[in-house]
Amino acid sequence: MTDKKTFGSFIKAKRTEKNYSQKDLAEILFVTEGAVSKWERGISYPDITLIADICRALDISEHELITASADTDTRKMKQEARKFRVIRSTWIRVPTIAYGVALLTCFICNLAVNHTLSWFFVVLAALICAYTFVPTVIWFFESKKLLAFSVSTYLSICLLLFTCAVYTNGLSWFLTACIGVLMGYVLLFGPILLSNSKYTRYKFVISFTLTFTLTVLMMAHIRIWQPFMLGRAILMAVYCYTPVILSAYICTLHFDTFLKAGICTAVSAVMFYFTNYVITALFGPTENHYQVDLHNWEQYINGNIHFVCLTALLLLSAIFVATGIVRMFKNRKP
Repeated sequence: MTDKKTFGSFIKAKRTEKNYSQKDLAEILFVTEGAVSKWERGISYPDITLIADICRALDISEHELITASADTDTRKMKQEARKFRVIRSTWIRVPTIAYGVALLTCFICNLAVNHTLSWFFVVLAALICAYTFVPTVIWFFESKKLLAFSVSTYLSICLLLFTCAVYTNGLSWFLTACIGVLMGYVLLFGPILLSNSKYTRYKFVISFTLTFTLTVLMMAHIRIWQPFMLGRAILMAVYCYTPVILSAYICTLHFDTFLKAGICTAVSAVMFYFTNYVITALFGPTENHYQVDLHNWEQYINGNIHFVCLTALLLLSAIFVATGIVRMFKNRKP
């Protein structure tokens, strides 16, 4: 603890800030006025059992009392924490009250106009969906907030889709829509959720593989109520997802960054260039856009552009690969 004079001056200053007289402070602490006077004149220290009561009466921390100095950093942190709690409470209460008022209004209107509850359930599902986004349910979780947010919002979207499907008698598209939304969630939240797991190295491979699986499931479900060549569509999906999944896997290898970038660029360029050939092989003849004649851009503009893009990407890939190989050899030198 600091010397008695400094300590006494600090007690007096804090007492004055609170507009307390020595008698007022003595009554709050259940001590004599003379005891307070002795503290402020630097004659004696208060009893250790009074420290908590003095801090509470003068609105200071024990650290501030012992050091006889204002801990501005701690006070600022407490003020910011207090503001955050107020903002958080407002963020939860205001939307909740607004949603409640909107729900009650729609309930009354639906009964008054239609004499039954019909479109009210669509509004109810929509407000539940909105609540999971704003203010969200993450405030009720101490950990794994992103997982709670992604699961709650996805389920609420599915609930809204189901309600709309029942209301419009269109359940055939419900599962397709849910799978489509899930694909977006896997791509958006999958890599983030896997970042702190033992699979973090393969997070993009897992996310893209799951997305491919969901794509196949969605096409299989669509095939139930809309005839098309499912097998060939799956083969086309395999062709389209192959460069993405392969590139994600290449990025997990312990190669030089430039070398991996070059390989991924080359794979993507080649797969993109031959996409039209694969479509023709799977689904029948289509207009050939790949005829190349660099002397005649007017008639062969599509083929020429594809060829120039392929050449440029392969050249860029070669530069990346060469740079990566040089860097690898340099790193091997002692």
